[in-house]
Amino acid sequence: MNKKISFGLCLSLVIIAVAATFAITMVFSKQVYNSIISNISQRSQTYDSAEEINRLISNYFYGDLEEYNNNLGAALAKGYVSVLNDSSSYYMTASEYASYTEKLESGQIGIGIDTIYDYSSGHLVVSYVYEGSSAESEGLEAGDIITAVNNVTVTRYNYQTLAGNFTGTRLSLVTVEYQRDDVTKTVTVMNTFNIPTVVYEEVSGIGYVRISGFYKNTENELKTALEALKRAGTESVVFDVRNTSEGTVEYAAKTIDVVVPNISGNIAVAKDKNGETVETFSAEYSEFPFRYAVLINSGTKGPAELFACDLRDIKQAQLIGTATAGVGTMQEIFNLDDGSAISLTVALVIPKNGETAVYDKTGVAPTMEVTVPVDDSGIALIPQEEDGQLSAAINLLKTN
Repeated sequence: MNKKISFGLCLSLVIIAVAATFAITMVFSKQVYNSIISNISQRSQTYDSAEEINRLISNYFYGDLEEYNNNLGAALAKGYVSVLNDSSSYYMTASEYASYTEKLESGQIGIGIDTIYDYSSGHLVVSYVYEGSSAESEGLEAGDIITAVNNVTVTRYNYQTLAGNFTGTRLSLVTVEYQRDDVTKTVTVMNTFNIPTVVYEEVSGIGYVRISGFYKNTENELKTALEALKRAGTESVVFDVRNTSEGTVEYAAKTIDVVVPNISGNIAVAKDKNGETVETFSAEYSEFPFRYAVLINSGTKGPAELFACDLRDIKQAQLIGTATAGVGTMQEIFNLDDGSAISLTVALVIPKNGETAVYDKTGVAPTMEVTVPVDDSGIALIPQEEDGQLSAAINLLKTN
């Protein structure tokens, strides 16, 4: 049975609804207002403190303020980003950003060596010499101990800065003093070599491929390596991404696409802090039907972790070594008006197997744990024949 509602009752309900809506709106507006006022207050206090520090330095610091004034803007920008306490978010000066972009898009120019500092002996050691490099032509070999660079003696406090001279501006010269068998020699080497991110060889009938970074050129370098191994009749490949952390998720996805077949679904999805998908990575092509193992350790970070995780989940690759660093995020570069830039973490990377395979903060666990008798950062100091992780991977691929 239908009942009619009187006009007065209807009007009363409308008024109540409007009043309730107004009340809710006022409460929400008050919350927003209080939040804004709180932020303004906090920012004001921050700016006041910064200005007070600047005034005290300007008035009382006993010393030259020219460098302070020149670098204040960069220091403030670094400070802003460093408070995030995220190693993947950082500030780059204009020159640092230019170098970063060139390296990412065009690769690294250098004399053609990798080095590692051996804290136990206090030596900067050549761990690898690239074939065809200027360093090779000048006679440098793996195992050489570098004692001075550009006439500056190497110490544990300056070795990173000095090693930075081994890469950089094309055609720049580097003077290297080194020891071998207690004999000291000095050579002058030119930065002319395009350092690859992928090197490969055959070890005991198994392909060994080391990937040192995931840049724009890594995809094609990996194709070249796998094609050569395929022509040689290789059926199994060990990828080594131990201590690999450089590059981007985007270029890692392109590299994964070289290895895995066309699959339904995605290689990975990146989601922002609101859970919205900001980028999707898919697999489209592969012609390399190898069996794979991947060497990982605590220095395997970021894009290298996605590479290992997806090969495990898509190609059933065995992961051998120790757990990875646990950086499962994606970064974006934002350019600033003065030519500098900041890298900010903007999304969580969700690999092939979805939320259950997310490795951020936890790392990717090996399917076969194998430790080495040195700190993970010193893995390059171990001779190949004594590398227990590599041996385990080769034996596994030979028996399966």
